[in-house]
Amino acid sequence: MATLTVSRFDASRSAEAVEATLLQLQKQELIKVRDAAVVTWPQDAMKPKPRRATLAITTP
Repeated sequence: MATLTVSRFDASRSAEAVEATLLQLQKQELIKVRDAAVVTWPQDAMKPKPRRATLAITTP
């Protein structure tokens, strides 16, 4: 079963903390992440800045 999860944070540091937590859970084999991205949008920017998360992506 595939699941899509989207979370919104007021600060990019919060998103980075969740990314680190997900990485730890994946290392403990408690979750499997197939793909992940972090999107930040600074207030002075014209558009958002996406990047692939640093999680070690698992294979299906």
